[in-house]
Amino acid sequence: MSKLARVMAQEEGFSVTGSVPNRDHNPLDLRHSPHSSHAGEGSNDIGIIDNDADGWADAERQLQLYASRGLTLQQMVETLAPPTENNTQQYLDFVCAQMGLPPTATVAEALQQA
Repeated sequence: MSKLARVMAQEEGFSVTGSVPNRDHNPLDLRHSPHSSHAGEGSNDIGIIDNDADGWADAERQLQLYASRGLTLQQMVETLAPPTENNTQQYLDFVCAQMGLPPTATVAEALQQA
């Protein structure tokens, strides 16, 4: 898995036992992905995935989609973690600091990092 996916999963709280992304095997808290379903009540529309392997595959797929669209890290974070639901600036600052890249770097550039 990519460093970018690992960093974003850390910011999402995937490693925290009992957190929504951990419980739902959804490292990036994606609403929709190839392996996700929805439980409805209390799910906050976050997709539920059967296992971590499928969750990571869906995370990488989403990052590749962002890269293919030419999004910058800032554009990606604003899309994935909108300010109406998240502290978008904190999320962006964390990702950029961990990746050693500016907000204007593209997702494609970030995915090239080991």
